[in-house]
Amino acid sequence: MNRHKQLIEQRGAKFKELDTLRTGAEKRQYTAEESKKFDDLCKDIEAIDSDIQREVRAAAIAGAKPIELGKDERNAIEKFDFNKVLNHMHRSARGATAGLSPLDGAEKDILTEGEKEAREAGLQGGGIYLPRMFVRRGGAPGREHRDMTATGTTSTSLDQGGMTIATSKVGLLDDFFNASIMRAAGATVLEGLVGKLDLPRLVAGSAPGKKTENANADEVTPTTAMLSLQAKRLPAYIDISESLLMQSSVAIEAILRTHLTNQMLAVQETAFFHGNGTSEAYGIAGTSGIGSVAGGTDGAAPTLAHIVGLETAVDTSNALLGNLHYASNGQIRGKLKQTPKVSSTDSRMLLDDNGLLNGYTPFFTNAISRTLAKGSSNVASAIFFGNFADYYVGYWGGISLEMVRDKSNAIAGLYTLVASGYYDGGVVRPKSFAAMLDALGA
Repeated sequence: MNRHKQLIEQRGAKFKELDTLRTGAEKRQYTAEESKKFDDLCKDIEAIDSDIQREVRAAAIAGAKPIELGKDERNAIEKFDFNKVLNHMHRSARGATAGLSPLDGAEKDILTEGEKEAREAGLQGGGIYLPRMFVRRGGAPGREHRDMTATGTTSTSLDQGGMTIATSKVGLLDDFFNASIMRAAGATVLEGLVGKLDLPRLVAGSAPGKKTENANADEVTPTTAMLSLQAKRLPAYIDISESLLMQSSVAIEAILRTHLTNQMLAVQETAFFHGNGTSEAYGIAGTSGIGSVAGGTDGAAPTLAHIVGLETAVDTSNALLGNLHYASNGQIRGKLKQTPKVSSTDSRMLLDDNGLLNGYTPFFTNAISRTLAKGSSNVASAIFFGNFADYYVGYWGGISLEMVRDKSNAIAGLYTLVASGYYDGGVVRPKSFAAMLDALGA
């Protein structure tokens, strides 16, 4: 049992005690002994939550280290023939299984490792699995698995809640990870997860009111909810022709990298900001408890007052620290470059000479919506500000590949290669973020 599991189970036990104590004193005043125990339990829970955050941050730092491969693994990757694997899948997809021998050599070794990794991560799906050491050769964590699941009590009624391998070190999806805006902004990223990862979502508790000298004190109960990250499928596909399957592994892997990276990145980044958490990551925009700045009845062009308002909303919650950044889309970037910082001057909200927006580095991605509805407008954009270290991203295993052929594909002489990654994401401290969801850029 690792440290994270121990802390989660301790937290669940403390909440259970607290729930029992509250139920017992539901219709009467707390005794002096009960009041002390209540306060002690709250302090214990807060301390455990802090320890959990430290453990997760430590795992994220360790996971950022470049992958370390043994001699046998390096040899297997160097000898791995991606074309051989695809042609094997191709023959299977068209039903030509007679005389089809199982893959052997380096291909068998890599795929066996992928299947083992997927099994340990609790992933289920068809096709083949490519392990993290193949997918993330440029900057994945080491082969050590970080089992961050919990088997004990975790909640109570109080919870709310490649190019040729021999000549390239680039992994099949390294570009996908490196191009992520959320990752670049400093999100806490955990890789190699196993099963479900429970994290305390830190939200403010109720503040005690002022009382006369002999009046009973208000009950101040921790209102931390649980953020549960669990593997959610991140799909992408590419249509492959017979002629493409005849090309070298170099050409095929380069094409796959480009297509898969673009598709998966677009889906993932949109979910990080606007996802509903059902079959995708839970986005910042829909997270309850984040700060809010409104432009107007039908939206409004962003001004310095709006930008400062986003910072103030975070600062008011004592969360103006960490990896603080703005994030929006290209349309808003263009608008900010044309908007005076001070009226009737040649100043601009966003200048090319320093790239800062009111002193903070902004990030721009068209995964952030420009079609939000506000009043009579349906072309509003989102602008986010906050400590992006408090957005947690999790990844499970490498990727799975499955080749399918339906009637329309057969007529066109094509096969569809479906790739699936497994990820999740969510905010652990809502008050670290604020959003303006009615900014007009046009």
